[in-house]
Amino acid sequence: MAAPAHDDPPGGPHPVSAMHWCGCEACGHGCGEARGADCARDQAPGGDDLWRVALAECAATSLLVLLTCTATCAPSAAASPLQRSIASGFVVALLVQCLAHVSGAQMNPTVTLAALVWGRMSRRRAACEMLAQLAGAVLGAAALRALLGLRAAETCATVPVAFIGPFQAVALEAALGGCLALANCAAWDARTAALKDSWPLRIGVSVAGLSLVGGELTGASMNPVRSFGPALWSSTWTSHWVYWVGPLGGSVLFTSVYLRAWRPAAAAPRKLPAQP
Repeated sequence: MAAPAHDDPPGGPHPVSAMHWCGCEACGHGCGEARGADCARDQAPGGDDLWRVALAECAATSLLVLLTCTATCAPSAAASPLQRSIASGFVVALLVQCLAHVSGAQMNPTVTLAALVWGRMSRRRAACEMLAQLAGAVLGAAALRALLGLRAAETCATVPVAFIGPFQAVALEAALGGCLALANCAAWDARTAALKDSWPLRIGVSVAGLSLVGGELTGASMNPVRSFGPALWSSTWTSHWVYWVGPLGGSVLFTSVYLRAWRPAAAAPRKLPAQP
């Protein structure tokens, strides 16, 4: 889940004479005048070294799948949605704390797609991160099966409960994924820059809360690759398309609404004083 790096402050972009790279779009646009906007947007975090970003996303997603799935395999977890949800939230907080400064620790195409729609990264970087996340999920699920067996992979596979239809499940996953995207949009908004509390804890609690809402209905995946890894290793493909269409569609919808309705309009660039 991407670490916060804010857009232009309400007073406008950074002055050119004092510009430095901080990951916000102010620097992105300014640097873009000299090096190209796509290159500039790919600078933070991780810079142009996409292999470092991809490696971090792959490792983080692999650990996300392994650790959250391990939590669901505990005998007490089967009867305790609260335990599973809290474990998922704390694992997310841990991984964001460890790797957010390297790649953003998004671990989820739902968040990466929101960042792309927001304009924080180029299509090239977004595609690289999503592929790394997919590879990490496959590796994490493979490690789960190797450690705990086929039953663990089957237990971790996300399938909607029998009494809701696939389109209801899509709508629920879209709402959950959209709310996750909104949490990141708010963190990227310059008006929240004054918040000095812990971003890993904020996003971890958000994930735990969303998991409590939908965990007993769809599994509250909110993450296509988190569902794909266990499905691949357990051959559980029941309504699997739900976990791609729902979260990704909700991410695009909710991020677009935030951009249209709530993102402050960019201030006009400040003019430098005329030279004598």
